[in-house]
Amino acid sequence: MGNPKFPRKKYNTPLHPWKEERIKSEREIIKKYGLKSHREVWKAKTYLGRHRHQARELLAKIGTNDPQIKKESDQLLMHLTRIGILPQASTLDDVLALEIESVLSRRLQTLVYLKGLSTTPDHSRQLINHGHIAIDKKKVTIPSYMVTKEEESDIGYTNRSPLNEISHPARPKTEGYKSVISPVEDKKPDAKKEPGKPTEKPEIKKENTEAKQETKKPVEKPKEETEKKDGGEETKQEKTETKQEASPSEQKPTDDKKSTKPEDKSDEKKTESGEPSSSEDKKTTKEKGGN
Repeated sequence: MGNPKFPRKKYNTPLHPWKEERIKSEREIIKKYGLKSHREVWKAKTYLGRHRHQARELLAKIGTNDPQIKKESDQLLMHLTRIGILPQASTLDDVLALEIESVLSRRLQTLVYLKGLSTTPDHSRQLINHGHIAIDKKKVTIPSYMVTKEEESDIGYTNRSPLNEISHPARPKTEGYKSVISPVEDKKPDAKKEPGKPTEKPEIKKENTEAKQETKKPVEKPKEETEKKDGGEETKQEKTETKQEASPSEQKPTDDKKSTKPEDKSDEKKTESGEPSSSEDKKTTKEKGGN
């Protein structure tokens, strides 16, 4: 039996997990019926697979004329017609021809959308989870609930739901029964614009570039500052010119000094040797002239 706290899995996983064709087909079904994940697709497949397996076994035993086989086949067909998966007066061969969409179309989520109580299948799932949908005035919060043919006409809003008011914004504007769910179309990207036609974006860029150029322009300084700078440059040039003029005059005394230095040394040598120096000769000549 097992622990009722941990029930068995209600679905079988695919044999190969990464087949591209299977994944694409399952994603399309999820978008179309507003399912939560791939698990809900697998649950519908296992539910349908069990009935098909039972019908296959019954077809193999029909030739034995066993009353139990006839009883089981009648019960299987009655169950599927009561849920609405098969029409009345169907056979076991019709069970083998069933597809997954015939099971998903009997879920409460899809029927709420088809009756016009919601705008999209995803919206109907939200209303069921939030407790706004009831069957025969009994609240049902299971989106995967399989609705029978008798219960289909009793689907509506709960008594306490604010969606009972026609002016409610979440309520769809047009109410009416829809026969089939229209598949969701993927939004295609917009076609590329012709290069010859100008667009508004380049004009905006030009304006931005002009504004940047204006900001980059140097700020004009006042005339007084420029005149001061020009006057300062002139004074610097005059100073350099005066220095250059003064340099040859400064070089002359240096030459005289160099010329006088050896003469002084020669005089000193003469005085040391006892000969009169040129300065003493000059003094004597002056005294004689005075006398």
